[in-house]
Amino acid sequence: MAKVDDTQENLEICVKFCGPCPSKPQVFGEALFCARGKSSKEVEEKGCNCPGCDVFAKYGLADGYFCKNGAAE
Repeated sequence: MAKVDDTQENLEICVKFCGPCPSKPQVFGEALFCARGKSSKEVEEKGCNCPGCDVFAKYGLADGYFCKNGAAE
């Protein structure tokens, strides 16, 4: 598992998966939690779209719920 780069390219990929995620808190401007860390709001686990994301595959990530658990290390 690699540390995820906080880039515009990764953000553009991320929002396709993170935007419609059932667990993502609706906080404007928050995304790419695997690189930036957890949400500023409490997260209720209702399903996680991270494993389907191309950033997840690109960096060999495991688990998910980065919005709740923080950035991948």
